[in-house]
Amino acid sequence: MDVLQWIVPCPKKAAIGSSHVELGHCLPQGDVPAALAPLLAERPAGGPDTTVEVRVDAAAGLPAEGYTLSAGQGLVVIVGADAAGAFYGAQTLLALAAAPCPEHARCVPECEVRDWPDLPLRGTIEGFYGTPWSHAARLDHLRFSARHKLNAYVYAPKDDPFHRERWREPYPEEELARLAELVAEAARQHVRFVFALSPGLSMVCSDPAERAALRAKAGQVWEAGVREFALLFDDIPPELRHEADREAYGTAEGASASAHAAVCRDFAAEFLARRGAERPLTMVPTDYAGTARSAYRDRLADELPPDVLVWWTGPDIVVGAIPAYDMTAAAASYGHRLALWDNFPVNDFDFSRVFLGPLVGRATDLAHVPLAGITANPMVEATASRLALTTVADYAWHLAAYDPARSHRAAVRLLPGAAELLPLVEACSSWPPGDDQSPALTALCASVLLGEGAARLRAELERLAGLPVDVPGPFAAELAPWVAAARDMGAAGLAALDLLAGGDPQAARQALERAEAHEKNVLRGVIPPFARAVLERANAQDAPQE
Repeated sequence: MDVLQWIVPCPKKAAIGSSHVELGHCLPQGDVPAALAPLLAERPAGGPDTTVEVRVDAAAGLPAEGYTLSAGQGLVVIVGADAAGAFYGAQTLLALAAAPCPEHARCVPECEVRDWPDLPLRGTIEGFYGTPWSHAARLDHLRFSARHKLNAYVYAPKDDPFHRERWREPYPEEELARLAELVAEAARQHVRFVFALSPGLSMVCSDPAERAALRAKAGQVWEAGVREFALLFDDIPPELRHEADREAYGTAEGASASAHAAVCRDFAAEFLARRGAERPLTMVPTDYAGTARSAYRDRLADELPPDVLVWWTGPDIVVGAIPAYDMTAAAASYGHRLALWDNFPVNDFDFSRVFLGPLVGRATDLAHVPLAGITANPMVEATASRLALTTVADYAWHLAAYDPARSHRAAVRLLPGAAELLPLVEACSSWPPGDDQSPALTALCASVLLGEGAARLRAELERLAGLPVDVPGPFAAELAPWVAAARDMGAAGLAALDLLAGGDPQAARQALERAEAHEKNVLRGVIPPFARAVLERANAQDAPQE
């Protein structure tokens, strides 16, 4: 297997030799990232001494976060353009060392890698409705992000009451301590921790006391280590609801943009600037999807500070394709540089489904597009989201090389439990959500109804019905309800096939009822229509002839 298939995201330039550097007793030199500690701590019996040197060289001619990695003749050298670059070089070394080799217990191939990211912002936003991730899941997610060179995590769970409904109230000490732990772990993993507040449901934007309350809330998490902030005005009424705001900003169409811009200006000047924050504010407008100009966007373009980054979800809220010209048109409509809030693979609009496929339909020719980067909004299921998020990382790092199918195969290979549940992964890989859940199975079902392809369909359904229920690990644990649904859905399809071959209609009806009784949706738009068509055909054949 090509060793590069173990590195996600795909490096920009990599020359892999036929020889290997055996990683025996590793001797660290330079400022070695803590990420390499497990590799350096192992001291296998026998084997050669191997020097692992890591250094930062701003004059190395690399873009920000870039690195080089050279391995040969008992020496591994990582040079980073900055500390993040050195860290990412270490992640590539770990990925190379994890690739299986039939000759050595621990080795890396002789190689020359020169690598850097395309998009400066590459990350995730926990911005969904529904049960927020657990603290442990967030910590694990930060480490996952580091492995795949994602450099941002935005804390914005809609159902954290202190983020949205009770935004004025300080966090209880226990919750604040957990936030501080997340901030510290993010720093260790070279992940930007962005704290978001969503005050728009109730804030009187023109009230100095309300703005002071917003700054006080931000001040509490600043003391916990947060240094980057976002203000969200999404999913709120478009018109101003408080009389004081209507008096201050008017009642014309788009007046709420003036209110939101004023809050952002105050926060940037009175909070971020006074504290010497290094990164500008990011905001989500109320009008956050589509490409057309609007009264709201016109006001925002005029009144929002020019360095504020605007989040945008694409031509719609949840989309299948986002072409470059839509990104450019949207940026022009806001008069600001954009970040893509990509509602993928989020499932808060339909908790019965999981989306386990790759990122598709995103433009890759972004050389002249005013896009800072991408933050993907994941599912409630934190571990299951990693299949999709791994492909997001691959896309954002090396746009021109992004191949959804190749990236997805690598994600399945790298996530424990995914390969064992591959039939389920395939059954839940379609995107966007309104598309056919499985075009291949739909076509097979249609062929069988025409008298062809029964053996091929049976083989696919047997894979579903035979899904294992004892796969260890969090991925399988999260997906256990979908495994159960898939097994019964496969059995329903098999019973329908049996009925076509002269089997029992009652058995087919009962199998279909069991499959459709599940709350979780696996191929509900594919197998039940096929089974019902078979049952109707059987009923027609059994009907008395007049």
